[in-house]
Amino acid sequence: MRKLKIVELYAGTARSVEPFRSWRRAELALLLDVNDFAKETYLANFPNAPFLRRNLTAISANEILQAAGGRIDVLLGCPPCQGFSESGLRVATDPRNWHVRKFANVAAHARPMMVVMENVPTVADSQQFLYLTQRLQQIGYECASVIANSAQYGSCQTRQRLLFVAYRKEVRSAVRFPRPTHGGTVPIFSYSTGQFVDPRANLREALGITPATQRLSQLMSEDFSEYLGEKPLVTIGDTLQGMPRADSRAGGQLQHSAWMHSTRVLRRMEGVREGCRWKGGEDHFAHSYGRLHRRGLARTITTFFPYAGGGRFWHPTANRSLTAREAARVQGFPDDFKFLDKSKKTAALIGNALDACLADLCYRMVRRALEI
Repeated sequence: MRKLKIVELYAGTARSVEPFRSWRRAELALLLDVNDFAKETYLANFPNAPFLRRNLTAISANEILQAAGGRIDVLLGCPPCQGFSESGLRVATDPRNWHVRKFANVAAHARPMMVVMENVPTVADSQQFLYLTQRLQQIGYECASVIANSAQYGSCQTRQRLLFVAYRKEVRSAVRFPRPTHGGTVPIFSYSTGQFVDPRANLREALGITPATQRLSQLMSEDFSEYLGEKPLVTIGDTLQGMPRADSRAGGQLQHSAWMHSTRVLRRMEGVREGCRWKGGEDHFAHSYGRLHRRGLARTITTFFPYAGGGRFWHPTANRSLTAREAARVQGFPDDFKFLDKSKKTAALIGNALDACLADLCYRMVRRALEI
């Protein structure tokens, strides 16, 4: 059987393609991203990877196809999501939103067996997403989408993402989204109530599903928002278990070092109990200056996790934000993945990465479809 050429656009640290590396039939044909630092970081881990640094606005679909060796079997990608995100301004004319159309046009030109895109759930409200689905349907693809929460698939992070798949009709009967595996019966800490909640009684509260996601889930091909997997939810305490002390010799080997915080921020946070947040001002979002709970889920890791005011990123017991290695663990990076430095550029790579559990979900769906 011939090798299947896998291509990831907007690759960053190539987390979407990572699980495909274990599949004998998969051949990594091309990674493409405009970020020099992302390319340097990935090649430091995988020196021979076919990583092309190009701006997607300045490269044609045909050039991408030729760079991949003239054929693409599986096209993966997460176009920039900032213009669609609930935490942003959501301006319809944001130039970054154009990349969803670019992704659609590359797929339409290359005609892969399968196309998989990940983005924030609110992309489903956009004209760009409508263009993507209609563009591919017009040339004979079947399309499906689901809003998946990474915590329902084994992550300690409640990260909600829209997963879109388009597939040629010859693989239609085999394509379906894997059902969630986690939920269980073990009580989980709820940041909204400050109490422990039984997932069986209120899974939405346990996961912290946003109102927009609840509304948009009705438009999806499948709705897993109330689906309770058998395995217990994985907590932030489970994920950080066994980490050495930050800034120790063992911590240094893991690039596990505390960020610099001002005296003002440290004083602001030192009296905040586990699972609570500082409430001394109204100039921040609901989860800003929040401390995680060891028996709770992590909130979505963003590029702002080094900052106390950027979200609920404060360590459950230590008076500091999550380190780069801790945030990388939450995102599912293995401890042996090397980052080039301890800088905000590294934090951006970690925050922009796809949660490993969602990447594995997509991989399992693609592999099952193409092996039958």
